[in-house]
Amino acid sequence: MLKKFVTDDQIQNVIDGLNKIYDQMKIKNKFSALEIKNFMESYFEKSGYREKNKSSKNNNILVIHDSGIGDFITISAFLRELRRIYPKSHIDLLVNKKAVPLAETCPYIDNLIVIDLYLGKFDEFFEFYQYVMDVVRDLLHRKIDIAFNLGQHPGSNLLAYMSGAKERINNGAHSDHNEFINLGKIPFDYFSELMTTEIDTTDLKNPHYSELYICILKNYAKTRINNRELEIWFSPNDRFLAEINLQRFDNKKIYAISLGGGFKNKHWKAENFAKLINMILKNESATFAIFGGPSEIADAEIIKSIVDEQFIIDFTGKFNYRQSMALLNLCDCYIGNDTGLMHAATALKIPVLTPNCFANDIEMTPASSLQRYHPYKVPSVVVRPKHALPECQNSPSSERIITGCTADESHCINQITPEKMFEGLQLLNKQIAKNAKEPLFLC
Repeated sequence: MLKKFVTDDQIQNVIDGLNKIYDQMKIKNKFSALEIKNFMESYFEKSGYREKNKSSKNNNILVIHDSGIGDFITISAFLRELRRIYPKSHIDLLVNKKAVPLAETCPYIDNLIVIDLYLGKFDEFFEFYQYVMDVVRDLLHRKIDIAFNLGQHPGSNLLAYMSGAKERINNGAHSDHNEFINLGKIPFDYFSELMTTEIDTTDLKNPHYSELYICILKNYAKTRINNRELEIWFSPNDRFLAEINLQRFDNKKIYAISLGGGFKNKHWKAENFAKLINMILKNESATFAIFGGPSEIADAEIIKSIVDEQFIIDFTGKFNYRQSMALLNLCDCYIGNDTGLMHAATALKIPVLTPNCFANDIEMTPASSLQRYHPYKVPSVVVRPKHALPECQNSPSSERIITGCTADESHCINQITPEKMFEGLQLLNKQIAKNAKEPLFLC
């Protein structure tokens, strides 16, 4: 149950302070995490936001996650274990609007707060600060005891501080992103001074994000973790829709073919998928369900122009994200790009074959996508190019730190041939037979 121990006057006092420091920084056209903290602490103390909670088991807890739905899936185990550890606490979950289709069905939270979070560049700071003031007022009303920042943008630390939370837990995962300051961007740990606690995760070697979040909770709460498995939450209507669309294929193997993705450089060409499908059909009887949003409809048409349509079910542009996940849940294998749907496949324990643009000869940092977001705890094969194309090979490391490929279009990934992907599928079948839990990389 949500505890309310603050008055409107106390909330307004903090808002007044936040507005005053904003005006001071705006006049100077400079901002500083330390300046914000030094100015605001007296306002928080005067309004009772630094008082110790008498009950460690009855907290108001805020969890911040500021990225998309694929990234959100990686915190599902954290949310389940958080509820188990703090069964009597009130849990607010604040997410980016992109994650709403899954977050809104989460059974482990009491309240969902949606915001279009992003603060990456220095010239966005003042706009961001003003934009979040409405949600800050709401959070101040809730008097947050503990804020877990699982965000991936620097603004999430700032928002955790502005919320008034007495304890603010930083995820500490982005210190190797600090060269972004040279690109006019705010380093990921720029606002880390505003946090009270950074959990030591150095014992984890290049962890997947889901393991990192679980480690943060385990070490903060000083308790064991019961279950590290990821989850997807469906409504009854989602399950019914999936069954009526796929029940007639019960006796056939169904491959999910996933197009698109948030980054254009992660897109394998539709023609390549079509050739791979035809190679598979020469060896087995199967059905191929094509997934994607409205922007992938044209690619689905390309596939249908090359593959006999009797083997194709085209779902592109027809269902929302959670409905697509429910359909995916009835498939036998995922073949597709590194997308949110790929992470859904791992949560649903569906084997994964995916082409990836991160070339084998590009240095992989701890924050690289293949380190943080590889298929998690399912049999999987990740097929990579042997070499980055010259434009990416010669680009500054800060530009390819995440995906390895610097292009804003399908680029390095299209060195991967359908033949190499088919080889990956054969390896995947061996991984399935062994019930392998770690990804196999092929180039």
